[in-house]
Amino acid sequence: MRKIILIIFASSLLLTCKNLENADPAPRKTFIKFYEGINSITATAVEKIPTGYVILANSNSVTEKGLQVKTILIETDEQGNRIGDFHFFDNINSKNFKPIINNGVVNNYVIVGDSTSINPSEQQAANVTISSLVVIVLDGSFSKPKRKYLKDNSNKEIKDDFFAGSVSLTTDHDGNLDGAVVLGTFKEGVVNQQNAPEEQLLWGFNASLDSAWLAKYPLLTNTYANARSMHYKNGNLIWATAIADVQGDFISSYLAIPLVQEKSVPVNFSTIGATTTQRFLPQDIKPAASPAFGYGVVGTYSENIDGSKANLFFLRVAANGTIITDSDRYFDGIKSSNSDVAKGSSEIIDSGNAIASTNDGGYFLAGTISTNPLKGNGGKDLLLIKVNSLGDLVWIKTMGGTGDEVPVSATETDSGDLIVCGTNTLSGYASVFLMRMDKNGELKN
Repeated sequence: MRKIILIIFASSLLLTCKNLENADPAPRKTFIKFYEGINSITATAVEKIPTGYVILANSNSVTEKGLQVKTILIETDEQGNRIGDFHFFDNINSKNFKPIINNGVVNNYVIVGDSTSINPSEQQAANVTISSLVVIVLDGSFSKPKRKYLKDNSNKEIKDDFFAGSVSLTTDHDGNLDGAVVLGTFKEGVVNQQNAPEEQLLWGFNASLDSAWLAKYPLLTNTYANARSMHYKNGNLIWATAIADVQGDFISSYLAIPLVQEKSVPVNFSTIGATTTQRFLPQDIKPAASPAFGYGVVGTYSENIDGSKANLFFLRVAANGTIITDSDRYFDGIKSSNSDVAKGSSEIIDSGNAIASTNDGGYFLAGTISTNPLKGNGGKDLLLIKVNSLGDLVWIKTMGGTGDEVPVSATETDSGDLIVCGTNTLSGYASVFLMRMDKNGELKN
């Protein structure tokens, strides 16, 4: 039944994408591949390696022992064909990973995620479920896993919770690997902990990938919601985050770019939207093709804190971590046929999920539209956008089938092709997809 569902989706995706009407039946450079398991699989990230790609995903199942959580690594060749079996690791809900590559060979993989322990008989409600941040280090063959935990080992009546976010590799002055840093959040173990803010932390590792240092960054009563990427350059770490006031489904937030010196304090903390009320949620940040031009950020913006009238947004950040004034652009899946739209102008609910810099100096943005009577094929469809170095629209495309297609990661190949990885959900069953398009977002060569 699952294979039938995937075939139906693939067929509907191809049929609804006008780019394929005149597709050449010759061997293709572009592709769409699906990876399914016994249980639903949701994608988390994809990384390029010398021989192809590695996809990080999660699978959850309910058994007689309760909820079973596994993270999965899937290796493919350049054409998206799976190499070997899935590689499973129990009791980790993965968030991000990085391959360590030396002289064209993958030496290690570093995976970060959450590990949850459950004790229904615990007297303190906040301790019934306790989250720990876990780092798994593998060799290049996905074996010999070593786990390292950041958790509350104190005798406190209510335990702290730790949550993973992203990981970045660090280098010395000669460009050699000298460690890694994990970005995460924590909730202090206090009364009414469910309403306590999630605060930032950085966990550092040395060249042997052993724990070396820990820094926490409290923020009073607000919660941090970090984008999925963090980057290291010249001794500093940079990421994008929302500083949010969460009240159920209502989220009022503004965007911040922390630039933090390794093992120390913020060097810069640039913000946008701090004096207004809106939902400003960054989802990804990537460096420009030329480091001197800083970074691009993608995410979701809504002038309403219930998330209605949401658009995909893009903005630029200077190399020193300062948000470039008036660089923010807003895109709507219906109204942005030729250009960006005014902030808050929305005909269809959009989200921004992933970003990749392109070798022409621009950026590739991947997000979703939520189907409405004017546009879409059911559920969430892909919204794909190319912008130039200033954020001006180059092209915009939508594609999808009757289910939900949600991207989680995007990248550009050496040849200029565009890669999108994400999750396809049909009738409650989720599988991972990997799609390769040409530089114009076409699937026909």
